[in-house]
Amino acid sequence: MALDGRFEYRVLGPLETSFGGVVFSVGGPRHRALLAALLVRPNTVVSADRLAESLWEQPRPRSKDLMYGRISEIRLAMRKVSGGPVPDFETHSAGYLLRVAEDALDAQRFERMVAGGLSAAAADRPAEAAEQLSEALALWRGPALPELAQLPEAAAEIARLDELRMRAVEARIDAFMAVDRHQEVTAELVALVAQHPLNEGLWAQLMLARYRSGQVGDAIATFAAARRQLTEQLGVEPGTPLQGLHQQILRRDPALTPRAPAGPAPRSPLRSRSLTSFVGRDPELATVRELLGSHRLVTVTGIGGAGKSRLAIEAAAQVGEDDDCPVWLVELVALAQPDLLADAVGDALGLPSHGTRPREDLIEEHLSDSRGLLILDNCEHLVDTVAGFAVWLLAACPGFRILATSRERLGVTGEVLLPLIGLALPEAGADTPEAVRPSAAAQLFVARAVAVDPAFELTSETAGAVTTICRELDGLPLAIELAAAHANAFTVTEMADRLDDRFALLGQGDRTAEPRHRTLHAVIDWSYRLLGADERRLLDRLSVFAGRFDLAWAEQLSADRYAPVHVARLIAALVDKSLLLRESGRYRMLETLRAYGMERLAETGELASVRDRHAALVAGLADELSSGYLGRGRGRTVHLLDTTMEQFRTAMEWTVANDDAETALRIASALTTYWHITGQYAVGRRWLQHALNACGESSPARRAKTLSGLVALASLQHDLPAATAAGEEAAELFRRVGDVRGYGLVMRRLATAEALSGDLDRAETFLANAVDAAREAESPWLLGWANTQLGLVTSFRGDWESTARLAVEAEKLVLDLGDPEVLAFAWLLRAESARNLSGPTAGAHWLRDALRLLNQVAMTWSITMGLHYASLVLADLGRPGRELTVLSAGYELRRKSGAAFFSPLARYQEKRLEQLRVILDTEEFDARWEAGRATPVSELIDELCRQLEAPSENLQAGTEPT
Repeated sequence: MALDGRFEYRVLGPLETSFGGVVFSVGGPRHRALLAALLVRPNTVVSADRLAESLWEQPRPRSKDLMYGRISEIRLAMRKVSGGPVPDFETHSAGYLLRVAEDALDAQRFERMVAGGLSAAAADRPAEAAEQLSEALALWRGPALPELAQLPEAAAEIARLDELRMRAVEARIDAFMAVDRHQEVTAELVALVAQHPLNEGLWAQLMLARYRSGQVGDAIATFAAARRQLTEQLGVEPGTPLQGLHQQILRRDPALTPRAPAGPAPRSPLRSRSLTSFVGRDPELATVRELLGSHRLVTVTGIGGAGKSRLAIEAAAQVGEDDDCPVWLVELVALAQPDLLADAVGDALGLPSHGTRPREDLIEEHLSDSRGLLILDNCEHLVDTVAGFAVWLLAACPGFRILATSRERLGVTGEVLLPLIGLALPEAGADTPEAVRPSAAAQLFVARAVAVDPAFELTSETAGAVTTICRELDGLPLAIELAAAHANAFTVTEMADRLDDRFALLGQGDRTAEPRHRTLHAVIDWSYRLLGADERRLLDRLSVFAGRFDLAWAEQLSADRYAPVHVARLIAALVDKSLLLRESGRYRMLETLRAYGMERLAETGELASVRDRHAALVAGLADELSSGYLGRGRGRTVHLLDTTMEQFRTAMEWTVANDDAETALRIASALTTYWHITGQYAVGRRWLQHALNACGESSPARRAKTLSGLVALASLQHDLPAATAAGEEAAELFRRVGDVRGYGLVMRRLATAEALSGDLDRAETFLANAVDAAREAESPWLLGWANTQLGLVTSFRGDWESTARLAVEAEKLVLDLGDPEVLAFAWLLRAESARNLSGPTAGAHWLRDALRLLNQVAMTWSITMGLHYASLVLADLGRPGRELTVLSAGYELRRKSGAAFFSPLARYQEKRLEQLRVILDTEEFDARWEAGRATPVSELIDELCRQLEAPSENLQAGTEPT
């Protein structure tokens, strides 16, 4: 277990350093060798001269200079990760001392644990010895101190550790065979005698293991092989113990049969057996422990690779230590026969089988008074059997608890669930170490990447790619570990660029892992094979949904095959089996599952037809949403689009790639208002242009509508040539198909482009055409917009009476139609007319209502117009500081969205900012400007509206807010 806030070191394999459980790099090979040399003699002063001479083949002055530089860099790395000084690394007159806390060095932990295991073996507690020695040996990750392998000064320590390791191996094998686990060690012994052909103790253990497994002939042949090795290499016969064992085997000596234990061997609490640190699940770890404190059956559910087993083992180990209770682990993944479940549990409990009594009776008898904890790991393929067993066991043993892991809940009364999803992710687009490092997914990736490439670091060059990898892999621990295992073969950028083919890229993991966990594809295969035929087919189909989707959409997508009620049942089953996530009333499939499902669709030849159905569904949804921008439903429409934009993007990409221009134009044009509302002008233009460039047939009306949308967005980016070209083509198409309203709308949008550029005469000409079209089409909405824009033009000319009149007419036309933007513009113009005609606060109530309405519907660009008019009121009232804050906020909104501003207003603001630089001192100017940029716009508008609600005399007499 990591020591929080302390340094830990691992030398039983490539040097690994960590602080508070987070692995970090101290530098290159020389840095690691230098630190390893200090760890050979921890808590002892090591001569600086000896260090320099040992590690650098340079004359003394040069070697010591090199050493001092490396020590400084090691300290810097340690300070960086700890966030402060490093008192553990001491400088003495004779050299350097590295203080290592108790149990903070794996070599020291190894020695302590081996001593405990040998003591248990000497006290005739073989089960306890086997467990402790296994945990000790699990600390080894490779040869000890490999950085110092060529260093004579380290040879004695390396040899000592290797000798102790071999002693532990032999003692652990003896312990395993003492508890009748000889079959588990046979294969290991075959490898060991090949590596150590002159070790008679290992040959004896292999002979005994084979004999006890019923392989008498192989046991005798093993002796012959040992004799041959010894005579050929040393010219000697086997020793007396080995020859004596041979004679015992020949006569089938009953003494070779292991004595049955009088009762279950005492077992110490389960400890984590993993070679790697436990990263990123601290909240879930605490939750499991809390649940086990108040419930007797807890099931951790989640997709394969989410880390259910590791979390359960870590949590159970802590519970066992805290509660001083025994913990047993039953791994069910290899159990294919449900009727052998009781035998698997009995074996884990250390209960010998009985000739006549059922294993269940022995389990109940053993656990009836126990307050222990049983982990049933990987239950999904035996869920019905495990459910029945759990109910029986908990009823029979009132103080007992069960912690299960499964991709599907057991579904019994009293069960509490902890659904496990991916680790916490970096924010989308995060590309700095400071922004990426706090996420658990990134911490796991970095820790595992450093393990295979000690030089790997999270830097400004790697952070963005790490974000992409973690997010594309859904934060799944196994997938992240598989990716990080390739850090020595690819750069993170190369990995991130190739995740479209993730199953090929992440095709090899830990060779010692369960086969289903060795590749990403195998993880998904395991879950997929457990599904019914209809569940598989629907899962494949749902993979075309990118991001979140509604139940109704899933029903519509598969309406050609299943009735809606059947789709609902299947989706419920997929949620239960952790293959779909339900979030805020909608569903989402992890990206890795989506990739698998799409692969399956391609294999069955259904991919094109299902994606066509998805595109048609999205196009219909776009049509419905395009009518939802008016009235109170606008906010809901925008929110729905915000949370489902991936569906639209996926459908657009498919239709363009497959020459379905009509559907592509249908989707893109319906989103024009959304892009305008949210200020995503550049994004919207790309989508519209992408659709317009699509091949295939499309109707003139659909193309005209899309071109009209392009005019709107290009205008607000001050791209007059693009707006004009698109507008002329759209106008011609609208005339050709007889769409008078569409023609009037594109005229109005062209007027906006001209007004933004400052050509008020051309703007008026286009608006006159829009007014005529609106009247012909009998469209109050279009006429209201045209009047509003005409009022804006007259305001630029200073004709405030005309502006007021046009604003009132526009308000009457649209008041009951529900378009908040045109209504707010009419109120803004009424407020500004009143200010110019009757004084600063005359139109305060209209300005206030307009700002509130625009803020309510989050009209990005239109809000900047409201802020401009508010700044004029503040200027009249003599509040330059507040005025500057408001101007800064509007400027920041336009900057972020890349939007233009009307030329007359932009020129005024530039001149006014120069005046404010004179009125305010530099410090206040900078502070007010920064406040405008940093303050959330909704907060700024709320404050403005509160001020505008005050009586006129108070507004005029008020003091400058701070």
